[in-house]
Amino acid sequence: MMGPGWGMGWGMGGGIWMILALLVIIGIAVYYFTKNKNNNGFTNSQQGTKTDALEIARTRLAKGEITTEEFEEIKKKLL
Repeated sequence: MMGPGWGMGWGMGGGIWMILALLVIIGIAVYYFTKNKNNNGFTNSQQGTKTDALEIARTRLAKGEITTEEFEEIKKKLL
């Protein structure tokens, strides 16, 4: 006597498909945002690398590990 629409028939099965679709959409959104998080706002990934290398050179100059001439040479190569 229990056909579609009664108890555990087709009526309950539709909710499972909705939950699965929602989980897939959430998974895609999480993947998209974590993938784009790695860009750090730079369109050119080398721009961030050059800035970091120049900052390291400045720190080394401040610590006295390199001379001003060496710093200028590093700066010319990076820029």
